[in-house]
Amino acid sequence: MPNNESYLRLGFATESEYSNLASFEPEARFRLDIPTAKRKLRIVIESESEELIPLEERQRDRQLTEPERTETETTGALRYLTRIGDAINLSTDIGGRLRFPPDAFWRVTAGKGWQLDEDWAGSLQQRIYYFHQEGWGSRTWFGASRYVGDDWRFQSSSELEYVHSDEKFLVAQIFSVRKVVDNRSTLVPRVGVLGESKPGWRTTSAFVDLTWRYRLHSDWLFGEVIPALTFPREDSFKDRASVVLRVEMFFAGTIDRR
Repeated sequence: MPNNESYLRLGFATESEYSNLASFEPEARFRLDIPTAKRKLRIVIESESEELIPLEERQRDRQLTEPERTETETTGALRYLTRIGDAINLSTDIGGRLRFPPDAFWRVTAGKGWQLDEDWAGSLQQRIYYFHQEGWGSRTWFGASRYVGDDWRFQSSSELEYVHSDEKFLVAQIFSVRKVVDNRSTLVPRVGVLGESKPGWRTTSAFVDLTWRYRLHSDWLFGEVIPALTFPREDSFKDRASVVLRVEMFFAGTIDRR
């Protein structure tokens, strides 16, 4: 069965654009992945739903502070876990957005990871979802990674999303490398390009960023510095420079701390 994916993020972040420092804004996000008496059933409660967050925002999440993020409201779902064959994990969620009136939804997610050769590892995820008010959509994500010189881990990730309400595809291509510098700090430089299919296939924005994440105390208190350059089509691809400073308490159900 998949690992427990519970987490709690509490912190403060501020963004500086061209030396204009904004005030520190509080941030709080969580997911409760609760096992039930039945091994294949779980109750999942989360502060946000990925399906309702625009693709570009998801890819640039750590560059943003709370006022810039889309409000999706807390959701709760009953999740059924199963496997197809020996390698494909399948989960089915039925639930709703916890508000009045509630917004019912369902989603199905299939995922598989495998070793492509002695160097490359790959993973594929396919998701189909339906929200009563927003309609349905689908997402396909593929990633491939390997180690390259001096313990840097390179990853290429491609994502294609279909948004039925807008009748268009959104696409993202991200290249990144990750290095654990020591037992306290991690560096992750990235380059990304995003696009859409309507009114015709075109690039909507590009970005480069560098995340330096530093463990300030024990295994739950972290600091982040994220300088970034974004080139949006709406500004004729003129550069937007920013730096995000963040202090965060992060508690997770697994030791893979992102």
